[in-house]
Amino acid sequence: MRKIIVAIVLALVLVVSVAVPVVADTTAEVTVTATPAIISISNLPIDWTMNDSGATAPGDDAIRHATTYYSNDAGNLIPPTGGGVLDAECRFTVTNDGTVNVDIAIAFADFTLGHAMANSDTGSATATAFGARAYVSGDTTPGPALTVAGTADVIINLPHTASNTKKWGLEVATRTDAFTDPTTMQATVTLTATEV
Repeated sequence: MRKIIVAIVLALVLVVSVAVPVVADTTAEVTVTATPAIISISNLPIDWTMNDSGATAPGDDAIRHATTYYSNDAGNLIPPTGGGVLDAECRFTVTNDGTVNVDIAIAFADFTLGHAMANSDTGSATATAFGARAYVSGDTTPGPALTVAGTADVIINLPHTASNTKKWGLEVATRTDAFTDPTTMQATVTLTATEV
């Protein structure tokens, strides 16, 4: 009888242990890492004084009407090499500081103050408007016409790799009619990067 009771107790223990569910995790986690793509550019230097010869006498650095100026470090009246612009003929260096390839568009606003000059939007000067173009190291000149802000032209494709800089310059043809106001004029050139 004792063996039967032990057998029944063991059988009940087995039935009860099978009926009790195993405790399981009811949640699980996944860690997701996301690195954002960044569009970021910088440009140096941040200014250009047209016809700046370093002279100190009054009027020596004044721009003239019907004259073309270049942001060429070899000289403001010397055009860059037509067959292939050299780095040394470019004043500015734009750098892709971001993490994606970008197109660099450029826009040249009207000159304000003094004898204000509008941008002709054609790259050529008129009686009352200036013409502007950009040139990029390695390209032939002249480059694409620069236009008033809001209608920018793409001039550079800049990867985010080790070669993430490009040298570039400006060509400005002044209005053909004579100036009548000696006050210094000022304009802003805007570089805008978009992912490609």
